[in-house]
Amino acid sequence: MNGGRAVLVGPACRSGRIMQIDHWDGLSGGCVRIEPDAGSARSDEDRLDELVAGCLTAAGCAAGTWTPTDLRYPGLHATAHRTQRARRTATPAVERSRTGAPHAAGAEDRAVRGALEQTEEQVRAMVLRARRSQARARSVERRTGWAVDLAPSGEDHLAQSVRRALRQAPAPADGFRGERTAEVTDWSAEQREVFEEGCRILQAAWPQMLAELRVTLRQVTLLGGWGIDGFTDFTVHGAVFVNSRRLGDQGTEGLAGRFRLVEALVHEGTHNRCDAAAASAAFLRTSGAQELASTPLRADPRPLAGLFQQVAVLARSVLLYRRLPDGPAVRDRHAVLLEQGGRGAATLRGRAGALTDAGRELLDQAEAVFATGAP
Repeated sequence: MNGGRAVLVGPACRSGRIMQIDHWDGLSGGCVRIEPDAGSARSDEDRLDELVAGCLTAAGCAAGTWTPTDLRYPGLHATAHRTQRARRTATPAVERSRTGAPHAAGAEDRAVRGALEQTEEQVRAMVLRARRSQARARSVERRTGWAVDLAPSGEDHLAQSVRRALRQAPAPADGFRGERTAEVTDWSAEQREVFEEGCRILQAAWPQMLAELRVTLRQVTLLGGWGIDGFTDFTVHGAVFVNSRRLGDQGTEGLAGRFRLVEALVHEGTHNRCDAAAASAAFLRTSGAQELASTPLRADPRPLAGLFQQVAVLARSVLLYRRLPDGPAVRDRHAVLLEQGGRGAATLRGRAGALTDAGRELLDQAEAVFATGAP
């Protein structure tokens, strides 16, 4: 584990999403391309598994507490972040205990043992939840071919993520100041049918994208209420959040709910894919990641890191609509995404000096998508 140098947390907020990410010394570079690739996605997810396992073992948890499959559960990612934050503020006595140095005496020693035991109990409880999530995912797989958990409302790590997103959400563009009410909600039978139909559409139109999503996503979380359309959060990597309105047929674009859901899965899944790759190979130089720029999907200036992911997301969304069954609403949505993507790529090209080689390569691929115009 590279001397215990597992690092997941380095708070930042990018493009309206919750992003906590740093690098682990010794990891080889991640790889992500505009065209989806399940193989490279699996390699980057394997690296993240090592990061999560490293954080948990550094916190005093026995490696046999979980299986490799358990490590993909977003709740265990949240636990790894939490234990890492606790380590950063731990007393010297706790650190001495974890490194094998002589224990402190008396009350301090009891506090050390108590902290370690509590972490172990939390991890064991989260592993049980991971296995219940896997059982739900197997049930979905029997109907869709995709082992993904349509997450219920009782998952605490998801509810906490929504609360973080609400705190960080920007002011509405229309100036409305009403209360944001977004919260995790259960999937109805009708919504499950929309999801199943969306899987069939994606399998027929873009099987490579669905294959990558099968690798990167573990929970699809439905939001009810107002205030958040959708988001991802690296603290619960492997989960995506989609507002239930996206599944309805009354969208402003005139698109059927099944197409709007497929777009949301591609959009948020691409954020997850970029996050996993960026954990081992940065797309932006440290000096430029927080530089502000205008972006096509947000009214307020955002860090360049957010713009970068927007461009990747928009390029894949354009490719999606070129593959969906033709129709006026599909063509209109493609045109909107193409214009937004071209505008974002042009802004990013003007800041290309802030990109690493990996970042410039992905930008080149996105520009090639936008340059081809209408299908």
